[in-house]
Amino acid sequence: MLAGLLINQTGFMILTTLICAGCLWEYYAMVSAVQTYSEGKKIRTRIFYFVVGMAVYLFFMLNPFSFFVRIYLTVLLFPILFLLFAVELFLIDKRNFQNITINIFGLIYIVTPLSLLHHILTFNESWFPGMINPIVGIVLLIWTNDTFAYLTGAQFGKHKMFPEVSPKKSWEGFVGGTIMTLVVAWLLSMWLTSMSLRDWIALALIASIIGTIGDLFESMIKRNLGIKDSGNIMPGHGGFLDRFDAFIFCIPFVFAYLMLK
Repeated sequence: MLAGLLINQTGFMILTTLICAGCLWEYYAMVSAVQTYSEGKKIRTRIFYFVVGMAVYLFFMLNPFSFFVRIYLTVLLFPILFLLFAVELFLIDKRNFQNITINIFGLIYIVTPLSLLHHILTFNESWFPGMINPIVGIVLLIWTNDTFAYLTGAQFGKHKMFPEVSPKKSWEGFVGGTIMTLVVAWLLSMWLTSMSLRDWIALALIASIIGTIGDLFESMIKRNLGIKDSGNIMPGHGGFLDRFDAFIFCIPFVFAYLMLK
Protein backbone atom coordinates (compact mmCIF):
# COMPACT_ATOMS: atom_id res chain seq x y z
CA MET A 1 0.00 0.00 0.00
CA LEU A 2 2.62 2.55 1.05
CA ALA A 3 4.87 1.71 -1.89
CA GLY A 4 1.99 2.20 -4.32
CA LEU A 5 1.05 5.48 -2.69
CA LEU A 6 4.51 6.99 -2.35
CA ILE A 7 6.86 5.82 -5.12
CA ASN A 8 5.42 7.63 -8.14
CA GLN A 9 2.31 8.34 -10.16
CA THR A 10 2.47 5.02 -12.05
CA GLY A 11 2.61 3.03 -8.82
CA PHE A 12 -0.36 4.96 -7.49
CA MET A 13 -2.39 4.22 -10.64
CA ILE A 14 -1.57 0.52 -10.55
CA LEU A 15 -2.46 0.26 -6.85
CA THR A 16 -5.80 2.07 -7.10
CA THR A 17 -6.75 0.15 -10.25
CA LEU A 18 -6.15 -3.15 -8.45
CA ILE A 19 -8.22 -1.96 -5.48
CA CYS A 20 -11.08 -0.86 -7.72
CA ALA A 21 -11.05 -4.07 -9.77
CA GLY A 22 -10.89 -6.29 -6.70
CA CYS A 23 -13.65 -4.48 -4.81
CA LEU A 24 -15.92 -4.27 -7.86
CA TRP A 25 -15.57 -7.93 -8.77
CA GLU A 26 -16.17 -9.04 -5.18
CA TYR A 27 -19.26 -6.83 -4.89
CA TYR A 28 -20.93 -8.33 -7.95
CA ALA A 29 -19.92 -11.83 -6.85
CA MET A 30 -21.55 -11.22 -3.45
CA VAL A 31 -24.82 -9.76 -4.69
CA SER A 32 -25.32 -12.46 -7.32
CA ALA A 33 -26.81 -14.53 -4.50
CA VAL A 34 -29.87 -12.25 -4.32
CA GLN A 35 -30.24 -11.46 -8.01
CA THR A 36 -33.07 -13.25 -9.74
CA TYR A 37 -31.37 -13.96 -13.06
CA SER A 38 -30.60 -17.43 -14.29
CA GLU A 39 -27.06 -18.61 -13.58
CA GLY A 40 -25.92 -17.77 -17.10
CA LYS A 41 -27.37 -14.26 -16.90
CA LYS A 42 -25.76 -13.73 -13.49
CA ILE A 43 -22.30 -14.32 -14.92
CA ARG A 44 -22.92 -12.16 -18.01
CA THR A 45 -24.39 -9.34 -15.92
CA ARG A 46 -21.50 -9.46 -13.46
CA ILE A 47 -18.97 -9.20 -16.30
CA PHE A 48 -20.95 -6.42 -18.01
CA TYR A 49 -21.16 -4.17 -14.95
CA PHE A 50 -17.57 -4.93 -13.97
CA VAL A 51 -16.40 -3.80 -17.42
CA VAL A 52 -18.59 -0.66 -17.30
CA GLY A 53 -17.32 0.22 -13.83
CA MET A 54 -13.67 -0.26 -14.74
CA ALA A 55 -14.14 1.72 -17.98
CA VAL A 56 -15.55 4.67 -16.01
CA TYR A 57 -12.76 4.43 -13.46
CA LEU A 58 -9.99 4.20 -16.06
CA PHE A 59 -11.45 7.13 -17.98
CA PHE A 60 -11.01 9.41 -14.98
CA MET A 61 -7.62 7.98 -14.11
CA LEU A 62 -6.03 8.22 -17.54
CA ASN A 63 -7.53 11.34 -19.10
CA PRO A 64 -5.41 14.52 -19.06
CA PHE A 65 -8.27 16.93 -18.38
CA SER A 66 -8.20 19.55 -15.67
CA PHE A 67 -10.10 19.18 -12.43
CA PHE A 68 -13.01 21.37 -13.51
CA VAL A 69 -13.35 19.62 -16.89
CA ARG A 70 -13.50 16.32 -15.03
CA ILE A 71 -16.33 17.67 -12.89
CA TYR A 72 -18.33 18.54 -16.01
CA LEU A 73 -17.63 15.10 -17.47
CA THR A 74 -18.83 13.55 -14.22
CA VAL A 75 -22.16 15.32 -14.68
CA LEU A 76 -22.36 14.00 -18.24
CA LEU A 77 -21.96 10.46 -16.93
CA PHE A 78 -25.35 10.58 -15.23
CA PRO A 79 -27.17 9.99 -18.55
CA ILE A 80 -25.02 6.88 -18.96
CA LEU A 81 -26.27 5.60 -15.61
CA PHE A 82 -29.83 6.10 -16.77
CA LEU A 83 -29.10 4.29 -20.01
CA LEU A 84 -28.01 1.32 -17.91
CA PHE A 85 -31.60 1.09 -16.71
CA ALA A 86 -32.46 -0.02 -20.23
CA VAL A 87 -30.17 -3.03 -19.85
CA GLU A 88 -32.81 -4.64 -17.65
CA LEU A 89 -35.31 -4.42 -20.50
CA PHE A 90 -33.14 -6.90 -22.37
CA LEU A 91 -32.73 -9.14 -19.35
CA ILE A 92 -36.41 -9.97 -19.01
CA ASP A 93 -36.93 -10.89 -15.40
CA LYS A 94 -39.77 -10.64 -12.90
CA ARG A 95 -37.76 -8.50 -10.47
CA ASN A 96 -36.05 -6.01 -12.75
CA PHE A 97 -36.10 -3.11 -10.28
CA GLN A 98 -34.33 -5.06 -7.55
CA ASN A 99 -31.65 -6.25 -9.95
CA ILE A 100 -30.82 -2.88 -11.48
CA THR A 101 -30.77 -1.19 -8.08
CA ILE A 102 -28.17 -3.71 -6.92
CA ASN A 103 -26.14 -3.34 -10.12
CA ILE A 104 -26.11 0.47 -10.28
CA PHE A 105 -25.35 0.73 -6.58
CA GLY A 106 -22.07 -1.11 -7.14
CA LEU A 107 -20.91 1.66 -9.48
CA ILE A 108 -21.91 4.38 -7.02
CA TYR A 109 -20.51 2.62 -3.95
CA ILE A 110 -17.11 1.63 -5.35
CA VAL A 111 -16.24 3.38 -8.62
CA THR A 112 -17.32 6.92 -7.67
CA PRO A 113 -15.26 7.23 -4.46
CA LEU A 114 -12.13 5.69 -5.98
CA SER A 115 -12.42 8.01 -9.00
CA LEU A 116 -12.42 10.95 -6.58
CA LEU A 117 -8.90 9.99 -5.53
CA HIS A 118 -7.66 11.43 -8.80
CA HIS A 119 -9.72 14.58 -8.30
CA ILE A 120 -8.00 15.05 -4.94
CA LEU A 121 -4.61 14.86 -6.62
CA THR A 122 -5.54 17.46 -9.24
CA PHE A 123 -5.98 20.13 -6.57
CA ASN A 124 -2.25 20.61 -7.05
CA GLU A 125 -0.21 20.04 -10.20
CA SER A 126 2.51 18.34 -8.17
CA TRP A 127 1.42 14.86 -7.12
CA PHE A 128 4.43 13.83 -5.09
CA PRO A 129 4.83 14.54 -2.28
CA GLY A 130 2.32 17.45 -2.21
CA MET A 131 -1.31 16.44 -2.53
CA ILE A 132 -0.60 12.75 -2.03
CA ASN A 133 -0.39 13.54 1.69
CA PRO A 134 -4.15 13.48 2.38
CA ILE A 135 -4.44 10.03 0.81
CA VAL A 136 -1.43 8.62 2.66
CA GLY A 137 -2.75 10.26 5.81
CA ILE A 138 -6.26 8.85 5.58
CA VAL A 139 -4.84 5.35 4.97
CA LEU A 140 -2.56 5.56 8.03
CA LEU A 141 -5.33 7.04 10.17
CA ILE A 142 -7.82 4.33 9.16
CA TRP A 143 -5.24 1.65 9.99
CA THR A 144 -4.64 3.33 13.37
CA ASN A 145 -8.35 3.55 14.12
CA ASP A 146 -9.00 -0.09 13.16
CA THR A 147 -6.05 -1.38 15.18
CA PHE A 148 -6.71 0.51 18.40
CA ALA A 149 -10.49 0.13 18.20
CA TYR A 150 -9.91 -3.62 18.08
CA LEU A 151 -7.36 -3.62 20.93
CA THR A 152 -9.41 -1.33 23.16
CA GLY A 153 -12.64 -3.15 22.41
CA ALA A 154 -11.10 -6.56 23.07
CA GLN A 155 -9.81 -5.38 26.46
CA PHE A 156 -12.58 -3.08 27.70
CA GLY A 157 -15.54 -3.45 25.32
CA LYS A 158 -18.86 -3.95 27.10
CA HIS A 159 -21.36 -1.76 25.28
CA LYS A 160 -21.98 -2.99 21.74
CA MET A 161 -22.49 -0.43 18.98
CA PHE A 162 -24.68 -2.36 16.53
CA PRO A 163 -24.71 -6.03 17.60
CA GLU A 164 -27.21 -6.96 14.90
CA VAL A 165 -24.70 -5.83 12.24
CA SER A 166 -21.27 -6.32 13.84
CA PRO A 167 -21.36 -8.17 17.17
CA LYS A 168 -17.74 -7.38 18.09
CA LYS A 169 -17.71 -3.59 17.72
CA SER A 170 -18.11 -1.68 20.98
CA TRP A 171 -18.41 1.96 21.98
CA GLU A 172 -15.32 1.57 24.17
CA GLY A 173 -13.38 0.39 21.12
CA PHE A 174 -14.68 3.32 19.09
CA VAL A 175 -13.53 5.82 21.74
CA GLY A 176 -10.12 4.17 22.09
CA GLY A 177 -9.64 4.12 18.33
CA THR A 178 -10.65 7.77 18.00
CA ILE A 179 -8.26 8.95 20.72
CA MET A 180 -5.27 7.13 19.20
CA THR A 181 -6.21 8.32 15.71
CA LEU A 182 -6.11 11.92 16.94
CA VAL A 183 -2.70 11.28 18.52
CA VAL A 184 -1.34 9.88 15.25
CA ALA A 185 -2.86 12.84 13.36
CA TRP A 186 -0.87 15.17 15.63
CA LEU A 187 2.32 13.19 14.88
CA LEU A 188 1.60 13.28 11.14
CA SER A 189 1.15 17.05 11.28
CA MET A 190 4.81 17.30 12.33
CA TRP A 191 6.01 14.94 9.59
CA LEU A 192 3.82 15.91 6.62
CA THR A 193 3.84 19.66 7.06
CA SER A 194 2.07 20.57 3.80
CA MET A 195 -1.16 20.26 5.81
CA SER A 196 -1.99 22.07 9.02
CA LEU A 197 -2.80 20.46 12.37
CA ARG A 198 -6.44 21.46 11.86
CA ASP A 199 -6.49 19.56 8.56
CA TRP A 200 -4.99 16.48 10.16
CA ILE A 201 -7.53 16.57 12.99
CA ALA A 202 -10.31 16.79 10.40
CA LEU A 203 -8.91 13.76 8.58
CA ALA A 204 -8.60 11.90 11.88
CA LEU A 205 -12.28 12.49 12.67
CA ILE A 206 -13.25 11.38 9.16
CA ALA A 207 -11.15 8.22 9.53
CA SER A 208 -12.61 7.42 12.94
CA ILE A 209 -16.29 8.30 12.49
CA ILE A 210 -16.89 7.83 8.76
CA GLY A 211 -14.46 4.92 8.54
CA THR A 212 -16.35 3.09 11.28
CA ILE A 213 -19.65 3.74 9.49
CA GLY A 214 -18.13 2.40 6.26
CA ASP A 215 -17.01 -0.74 8.05
CA LEU A 216 -20.46 -1.22 9.57
CA PHE A 217 -22.13 -0.57 6.22
CA GLU A 218 -20.19 -3.34 4.52
CA SER A 219 -20.93 -5.61 7.48
CA MET A 220 -24.62 -4.86 6.98
CA ILE A 221 -24.39 -5.87 3.32
CA LYS A 222 -22.67 -9.14 4.23
CA ARG A 223 -25.13 -9.84 7.04
CA ASN A 224 -28.05 -9.33 4.67
CA LEU A 225 -26.45 -11.62 2.10
CA GLY A 226 -25.62 -14.24 4.73
CA ILE A 227 -21.85 -14.30 4.12
CA LYS A 228 -18.88 -13.80 6.41
CA ASP A 229 -16.26 -12.27 4.09
CA SER A 230 -16.46 -10.47 0.77
CA GLY A 231 -13.67 -12.70 -0.57
CA ASN A 232 -10.74 -14.86 0.44
CA ILE A 233 -7.74 -13.22 -1.22
CA MET A 234 -6.17 -12.66 2.22
CA PRO A 235 -6.76 -15.65 4.54
CA GLY A 236 -7.91 -14.45 7.92
CA HIS A 237 -8.64 -10.96 6.62
CA GLY A 238 -11.25 -11.57 3.92
CA GLY A 239 -11.29 -9.87 0.56
CA PHE A 240 -10.68 -6.48 -1.01
CA LEU A 241 -13.94 -4.96 0.25
CA ASP A 242 -13.24 -6.18 3.77
CA ARG A 243 -9.91 -4.35 3.70
CA PHE A 244 -10.98 -1.17 1.92
CA ASP A 245 -14.58 -0.64 3.08
CA ALA A 246 -13.63 2.18 5.45
CA PHE A 247 -11.24 3.75 2.93
CA ILE A 248 -13.90 3.82 0.19
CA PHE A 249 -16.43 5.41 2.53
CA CYS A 250 -13.97 8.09 3.68
CA ILE A 251 -12.82 9.31 0.26
CA PRO A 252 -15.91 11.47 -0.58
CA PHE A 253 -15.66 13.17 2.82
CA VAL A 254 -11.94 13.87 2.38
CA PHE A 255 -12.72 15.27 -1.07
CA ALA A 256 -15.52 17.48 0.28
CA TYR A 257 -13.35 18.76 3.12
CA LEU A 258 -10.50 19.70 0.80
CA MET A 259 -12.93 21.39 -1.59
CA LEU A 260 -14.67 23.46 1.09
CA LYS A 261 -11.91 24.29 3.57
